[in-house]
Amino acid sequence: MKKLVLLVLLFSLSASNFVTAQAKTSQKEMFATTYHNSKNAVKSQHYQFVANAIHDSEQREMLDGDTNQIRINKLDVTGQLHGFSKDRAIYTLKDSSSEISTAFHDEKQQISITIKMQAYTISIEVKPNGNAFLTLTGNDITKLEYIGKLLEI
Repeated sequence: MKKLVLLVLLFSLSASNFVTAQAKTSQKEMFATTYHNSKNAVKSQHYQFVANAIHDSEQREMLDGDTNQIRINKLDVTGQLHGFSKDRAIYTLKDSSSEISTAFHDEKQQISITIKMQAYTISIEVKPNGNAFLTLTGNDITKLEYIGKLLEI
């Protein structure tokens, strides 16, 4: 009798684990909507990057998203990004004939954007959760890295 009770208990526990294991959603499923919204924004060619932080290997600093934005409207790129407060640098970006290339990695749910301007090159990596990482390089600066969001305008 004890064996039967133990067998029934074991079966009920394994059955409940099986049911809950199937109910869990994968990370890919959880971020599918966010990825498709980001993808649609990039495909529309009317979007903006809003920077919340700047960082390098040694430091990280929060930024005001209202003043640290880049707007992309087809080939027209405008906006400004602040450097670290100790440097007091402001990078004004304005180019009406930018060279923009995009790549969509649907399997990984990642988007890569490269914008080549006369004075700067911007690389943006958009992750499945909607976070975007921008790298700004140019003749007058070393590589600056920003964390933010990509939004449709």
